[in-house]
Amino acid sequence: MGVAERFKGSGVFAKVSLGMLLLAAMFAWIAFTCTGWGRTDTPGALADTYFGLWRICTDAIPFPNCRPTDGWARDWWAATQALVTIGFLGINVSLCLLIVYMFIPSCLKNHEVAMATAIVAIVTGALYLIGVIVFGANFKEDYIDFLGPLSGERYRLGYAFALSIVALVLEIAGGVMVLLDRKVAQPGTAPAS
Repeated sequence: MGVAERFKGSGVFAKVSLGMLLLAAMFAWIAFTCTGWGRTDTPGALADTYFGLWRICTDAIPFPNCRPTDGWARDWWAATQALVTIGFLGINVSLCLLIVYMFIPSCLKNHEVAMATAIVAIVTGALYLIGVIVFGANFKEDYIDFLGPLSGERYRLGYAFALSIVALVLEIAGGVMVLLDRKVAQPGTAPAS
C-alpha cells in the first residue's frame, strides 16, 4: 500500500490536521527566522529598524546592518525566545508524529501516537501563545508606548508576529483535530499493509 492509499484511508480529521500542521510549520519557520516581529517606522529617516527573535536589522542604504540579540539584557526577550522556540519545535514534532500516525504501517491509526501528537500540539501551542503574548505586551510597553511619542518614531508589530499567531492557532486546532480523529477511528480498522 502506497502513500496515496494511506492518505485516502486516513480520516477526514487527520487530513485536515495534516493541512493545518503543514501550514503552521511553514508560517512558524518564516516567523522564527525572519526579522519581522516588530519595526520602527521613522518619517523622513534613511533607515528603519526591524526586530526579530534573533537579530535586529536596519535597511540603511548603502550599508544595511544586523546585530544579534545574544546576551541582550531583556528578560522578556529571553522568555519570548524560549517559549516561541518550544512552540516552534512542538509544531515540527507534532507534524512528524502525525505523519507517523497516517503513513507508517506499524503505527497506522495508533491511538497512542494520536494522543502524543495532540498533547504535543496543544501544550506547545499554548506555550507559543504565551511567548507571543509576552512579546506583544512588552514590545508595546518598551518601544511603542515608551519611545514612540518621544522620538517621533512609530514602533509597530510586524508580519512575523502575525504569522506566529496564525501558526499557533493552526497548531492548537491541528491537535484538536487529531483528538477528534482518534475518537472517530475504531481500533482494528487500520488497512493491511
